[in-house]
Amino acid sequence: MKKTLTVNLGGTVFHIDEDAYQLLDKYLSNLRIHFRKEEGSEEIMNDFEMRISELFGERVRLGHEVITIEHVEEVINRMGKPEEIFEEEETEEEKENAKKRVFQEQVITGKKKLMRDPDNRVIGGVAAGIAAYMGWDTTAVRLAMILLLFIPFVHWMALLYIILWMVMPVARTAADRLIMRGKSVTLETIGQTVTDGFEKVSSNVNDYISSDKPRNFFQKLADLFVTVFGFLLKFGAVLAGIILLPPLLLIVFILFIVTVALVGGGASVLYQLSPFGWDLYSGVPVYMAVIGCIGVILLIGIPAIALLYAVCGQLFNLKPLPTSAKWTLLVLWLIAVAGCIIYFVNVGLPALSPYLWHNTYSIHI
Repeated sequence: MKKTLTVNLGGTVFHIDEDAYQLLDKYLSNLRIHFRKEEGSEEIMNDFEMRISELFGERVRLGHEVITIEHVEEVINRMGKPEEIFEEEETEEEKENAKKRVFQEQVITGKKKLMRDPDNRVIGGVAAGIAAYMGWDTTAVRLAMILLLFIPFVHWMALLYIILWMVMPVARTAADRLIMRGKSVTLETIGQTVTDGFEKVSSNVNDYISSDKPRNFFQKLADLFVTVFGFLLKFGAVLAGIILLPPLLLIVFILFIVTVALVGGGASVLYQLSPFGWDLYSGVPVYMAVIGCIGVILLIGIPAIALLYAVCGQLFNLKPLPTSAKWTLLVLWLIAVAGCIIYFVNVGLPALSPYLWHNTYSIHI
């Protein structure tokens, strides 16, 4: 019989044997000691805990209810031991060479994951994420997207970008950034990614990870063009957001008042709403009028709320909606579309048929 403990690792609760907990605690303590002098040591440790939590989660999904010492040893072997990495003190030249090798040697350990790159983003990080996923130059991907905007019959590029912005998750942690590029998630690579990120921010340099070659004149010119275009696009988006904010607030407020009135008043309020009130007076079933009314409210309200939140997020630097909330809103909007179609087929077409028949009859005469 073993004593079992409960631990919170990376925001997930696991049941773990006492001996496994002691080994894991010792491993994490050694990591803290080795990274205590590194800038961003707390972020490094958070990334380690998130990665270990993901590996433990795989075991739980396979049916293991309790994490054992064998599972912890397996994780340590996959992540790497601190003493194996920091056996000798490296010179400055060796550190610089090791840093270059991190970007030149990409160790593929499985399928890559398409994610938005917040470190190299101009707008939403979609182009940077695609470039990191494919191993392409970021500027080349951005230029291709810009050119497609001006090609006839390819105006759907802006809509596609918005959809990808909503669907693609953000590479928030160092482990995410490694998975996005198909690199192995180990002790060394996570630490290197986090520390390089801090160096990049402190020096305010846009580092092109997909290529270790120096930028030539044309590449620098393309970088300048993309930067200017991105600035103008951001400025236009902020200006459009300021202009759209009052009408969006008004639309959301009106829909909120109508919804509250319908919940409080029921069918008596529905009789006052055009055209649903006319439908009730003409003998349309109440449930059909309710489907149409709710469908129209959600059909207009969900995009209005999403656009309002996006505008406020850009203006006031709000956190983006969680992925689950985005999918929930999308499913509700699709249900609203289906409800509006049902309402139109059952109510709208029969109401319009006399006029359509009259026009057809008149033409044949």
